[in-house]
Amino acid sequence: MVRLICYNIEYCEGIEGLWYQYLEFWKMFFPPKNLDQQIVDALKRLKPDILALVEVDIGSFRAKKDEVVFFEKKLGMKSFVEKIKYPFYHWLKLFHYVPILNKQANAIISKFNISKVRYHLFHEGTKRVIIQADIHCPQKVTLLLAHLALGGETRAKQIEELTKIVNRIKNPVILMGDFNTFRGPAELDKLRKETHLKDNARLDKYSLTLTQPTWHPLKRLDYVLVSPQIKVKSYRVLNFPFSDHMPLMVEFIVKLK
Repeated sequence: MVRLICYNIEYCEGIEGLWYQYLEFWKMFFPPKNLDQQIVDALKRLKPDILALVEVDIGSFRAKKDEVVFFEKKLGMKSFVEKIKYPFYHWLKLFHYVPILNKQANAIISKFNISKVRYHLFHEGTKRVIIQADIHCPQKVTLLLAHLALGGETRAKQIEELTKIVNRIKNPVILMGDFNTFRGPAELDKLRKETHLKDNARLDKYSLTLTQPTWHPLKRLDYVLVSPQIKVKSYRVLNFPFSDHMPLMVEFIVKLK
């Protein structure tokens, strides 16, 4: 059994999503001390095999360290891949010269070997980078981690691109991340139909599938979708108070051919 957790940690700013907390802008530069360690302590109790992080700081003056390396070492993982969310492309290359923005990333950390890492770029939006990586658990599975646009029209185009990316992959796929589906899960209906990826949220009979804001969830923005070859045994939304998103935990096995 493989345990995967996907979590938007909001750069460890410690905001649970109350509107007035977003006015505490200083947390963007001076986040609460030791919040990353608190997250690690909570994750250690769950013993994840794979940890996908959205909105992770990889070394700005805010974090004072690469948080991905910190999580990898503290959780006893053995490999990781991290990537700045903004491509070095056209006007977006400016983000690479702005303090803090130039260290905003997504990452996958794993107890399994990671191989065949590649990066896809959406044609529209600001956060354009999609991480693709294979893991061996022991069967080969391809992971895709994305953070979609806030704007509905741009997000719809990104979802179309994700559909094409998934359909080009021959291995079983896990597509996950913060998809910002403010118009509801139906935004992903066409993707699920055309890729055959499955949403197993209904397995969680005892908690809401909503993930944001943490203090009083009203929206479902975070997803873990899997190929039919992947059998999900459990699906949970974790009640973590460390971000404005709640993490997803999925336990799965890969069906033998």
